Amino acid sequence: MMKGIHHTGLSVLDLEKAIAYWTGCFGFKVAVRFEVEDIPETRALMQAENPSAKVAFLTGPTGHLELFQFDANAGVPERSHTVHEAGIRHACLQAIEVDPLFDRCAENGTRWHARPSGLGTGALYAYVRDPEGNIIELEGVPWGPADQTRPWYAHTAIVTPDIDRLTAFYEFLTGTKVHNRGSFGPHRSFDRVAGLEGIVFKGAWIRLANATLEFWEYNVPRTTPDPRKDATGPGWNHICFEVGNADEEYARLAAAGILLHAPPVSNAFGRLFYGRDPDDNIFECLEVSARHRALSVERLSGRQFITRLDDAIAAHYKPAR
Repeated sequence: MMKGIHHTGLSVLDLEKAIAYWTGCFGFKVAVRFEVEDIPETRALMQAENPSAKVAFLTGPTGHLELFQFDANAGVPERSHTVHEAGIRHACLQAIEVDPLFDRCAENGTRWHARPSGLGTGALYAYVRDPEGNIIELEGVPWGPADQTRPWYAHTAIVTPDIDRLTAFYEFLTGTKVHNRGSFGPHRSFDRVAGLEGIVFKGAWIRLANATLEFWEYNVPRTTPDPRKDATGPGWNHICFEVGNADEEYARLAAAGILLHAPPVSNAFGRLFYGRDPDDNIFECLEVSARHRALSVERLSGRQFITRLDDAIAAHYKPAR
């Protein structure tokens, strides 16, 4: 059984600076720090030649973040992506008032091309880059819960050259159907938020218990396939789903012919395995251990209101006029 999006993984070049950024800007809290060893088991698990890394696991109200600083990336230059490039492209943080959040991010090394603006949904949006160039969406939702003082994780977005194929895969993976689709653009409002001109694109959403999977396929400029993803490469590197039983989930996916890295292994967090979607993006399935039960998505304080937020957004999401 798929319980929700447990966390999204981000490979960073400077772990200490990344921790300071995510805790300072967004109020994430460091729950656990550990190291990944370069041993045969972890090489197979992550399909990486050298998976050795320092890791920090950060918690938020509705979802978590896993930061990796891989030894293999020493000396690798930063790279900024555009929003239409294929891959796990951004994570979204929501707040009732987005302008103060935007200003706090700007004061802490965030790069941006436009301040938050509307798209005809009642919400305000801005795509920004963290100090290493990774895309974050800031979204202001005035209908949010008044008692939620910290920004909350709302979704992770995957950009794909084939939205129908990819959404069909994640419907099977999660056991949840797409609840909303749409086609958008061209319109100057979308161009301003995206930082591109003349964009035309399709979107789809799968709502899980605590957060949402968001999918985009850009027709202008065209999203093209990306080379094989390296689990250690800088940037958003995987999406983790919490499951009730990792071994049963592995057997189900293997029987369906889904590409999986290696059979489940156990560590302090629980029992887990990695696999690949049709675009070669990496996903993880995690059965949370009793020791870390407090980190289960079932314990997240925000899961009571996330469905209401998504319903409100979906009901109002339409091209700006």
